[in-house]
Amino acid sequence: MTDLGKLGYFLGMEFVQTEGGMIMHQRKYILETLDKLNMENYNNACTPVMTNIKLSSHQEEAKVDVTFFKQIVGRLRYICNSRPDISYGVGLISIYMHDPRQPHLNAAKTFSDI
Repeated sequence: MTDLGKLGYFLGMEFVQTEGGMIMHQRKYILETLDKLNMENYNNACTPVMTNIKLSSHQEEAKVDVTFFKQIVGRLRYICNSRPDISYGVGLISIYMHDPRQPHLNAAKTFSDI
């Protein structure tokens, strides 16, 4: 067994020791996610879920890359570990992982404004 020193970064979680205890956050992982979405310069939102959002199958809308959409939803689900306030919104877009359309990707980007 080896002592690796103070805990700093583990499985995408960052830990900072303070006088009151330890703070866990995912700043680096969130920034990487925003970079993947090409959203580095976007402003953050006060409310992670748009009020009265209505998502449906949108069969007439343009399809988006299923793999890319699943990667985004997976990243957002992992971010929910430190940001439970986005859990509801991430759950909403998770329903459409089998056939994502442009409105679903736009909603995912809205939830990424964290």
